[in-house]
Amino acid sequence: MKKNKLYKIFVACLLSVASIPLMAQQQIYKGEIGITSVELRRQDNMLYINMQLDMTRLQVDRERALTLTPVLSEGVHRVELPFILINGTMKHKAYVRAMAIDRDLSGTEQPYGVLRAGRDTKDILDYSVVLPYEVWMSDADFVVVEDLCGCGGHVQEVNEESILLPLPYEMQPIVICAQPREELVKLRSERQEVQLDFPVGKIKILPDYMNNRKELSKIEIFLDEIRTDKNIEVTRVDITGYASPEGTREHNEWLACERAKALKGRLMAQNLFPSDVYRVKNGEENWDGLLKLLRSSTIEGKEEIMALIKNTKDINARKNELRNFDNGKPYRQMLVDLYPKLRKVECFVSFHVRNLSVEEGKEMLETNPRYLSLDEMYRIANSYPADSEEFRRVFEIAVRTYPDDPIANLNAAAMALSQKDTLQAKMYLDKADKNAPEYGNNLGVYYMLTGELDKAKDELTQALQKGVSVAQDNLVEIEKRLKTIR
Repeated sequence: MKKNKLYKIFVACLLSVASIPLMAQQQIYKGEIGITSVELRRQDNMLYINMQLDMTRLQVDRERALTLTPVLSEGVHRVELPFILINGTMKHKAYVRAMAIDRDLSGTEQPYGVLRAGRDTKDILDYSVVLPYEVWMSDADFVVVEDLCGCGGHVQEVNEESILLPLPYEMQPIVICAQPREELVKLRSERQEVQLDFPVGKIKILPDYMNNRKELSKIEIFLDEIRTDKNIEVTRVDITGYASPEGTREHNEWLACERAKALKGRLMAQNLFPSDVYRVKNGEENWDGLLKLLRSSTIEGKEEIMALIKNTKDINARKNELRNFDNGKPYRQMLVDLYPKLRKVECFVSFHVRNLSVEEGKEMLETNPRYLSLDEMYRIANSYPADSEEFRRVFEIAVRTYPDDPIANLNAAAMALSQKDTLQAKMYLDKADKNAPEYGNNLGVYYMLTGELDKAKDELTQALQKGVSVAQDNLVEIEKRLKTIR
C-alpha cells in the first residue's frame, strides 16, 4: 500500500468574516471534483465553514480510496477538519465488512462522510463544520489535502494545481460616539461607615471604648479631606444610626437615632462644616446588616435563619423565632459574634463638583473620575486623535465609572467594535441607549463584523433615516463586500 499526498486546492485569507461563494466552479483532483462554493464565516467565538463539492464526474479505481481533508493552517498552527472518504467499489465492500467486525470506533478519527464512488457521488455534497474561533485563524489558509490510497503497488499520479480564490473585500466599518448631555450641576456623594461601639443600651460615644478611637479618627479624616478639596462644595451630611435588633423595636430605633445625634454633636464640635449642613435621619434596626453578616458567617443553620428573617414580616414574631430556632444556640452565637457589629453610624456626604477644563479633567481622570461628568470625559476623549489608545481609554474609564449609563455603554460599544471585539461590544450594546441615532449605526457595524449583512443593512438604513451620515459610508462598504462574493 502506498500513499500519495498533495497539499493544495484553495487558499483564502480568513478575515473577521470571510464569505466566499466561488465566481465559477473550481476544479480539484484532476478536474473530476468541482467546488461550487466555499464560505468561511466567523460569528462571535465560533468559525463556520461550509463547502459544496460536485463529484458527479469523479472516478475512483475499484480497489482504491480517496481521502479529502480540509485543513486550516497559518504555518505555526494547524487544524485538520473531519475528512471525506470516497471508496472504489471493492474498497468500499472491504470497508463495510471491517466496520461490521469492529464496531468499537472509540479513539479513532471519524470521517465526515464515507461514500462509494459512483453510487454516492451523483449529488452535490454539502460539507459544514463549526469549530471554536482562535485568533491565529485570522491569518490562516484554507486548503484541501488529497490522499489517494491503493493496493498492489499501483499508484495513480495526481497533478498538483493550486487554485486561488478571489479574496473578499475587507470592509472598513465606521463607528461613532454619542455626545452625552451636559451635566449642569454635578451632584455627587460619598458614603463612610463608622463602626462605633456602644455598651448595650447606651448612647454616649466613649472615645476610649473598644475600637472607637480609630473609627472616630477615620470619619474625621474623611470629612476633613472633603472639606479641603477645592473642587467640591459640601451641601449636606446625612447621619444615620443603626441598632442591633435585640429588645423592642421602639427602644432600638430611639437608640439608633440618639447615637447618630451623638456623632453629629461631636463632628459639629470639630467646626468642619456649618451646623445646618448636618442632618440626622431616623434610626432603625439593622436587619440588612444582619443578613449580610450571616452570609459570610459559619453559624450553623444560617440559610434557614436568613429565610426566617426575610419571610417573617412581623418584627416581634421574627425576634421570637430567632430566639427559639434550634433551642436558641445560633441566637446566642449571633449575640456575641454579629450583633455588636450592627451598632453603627453611617455618614452620607452630598456635594457639588465644580466644572473642570479639559486639562484639569485629564489629571482628575486618573485620580477621581467620578468628579467628571460624561460630557467632560467626552470632551477629553476628543482632544486626542480618534484612532489613539488615549481616545479609547477615556471611554473605557467612562463606562467603568458609570457602568449603568446608556450613553457610556453606547460609546464603550463603539470602542470595542473599533477593536473588532464583538463579544464585549454586544454586552455594552445590550445596556446602551437604543433610542440614540448612533445606536443603530453601531449595531449595524456589529452585524457587519459578525457577517449578518442583511441585518446590518436594515439597521444602517434606519440610522441613515435618523440623520446619521456615516451609516451611508457603512452601507457602501457592505455593497463593496457583496460585489466580491456574488
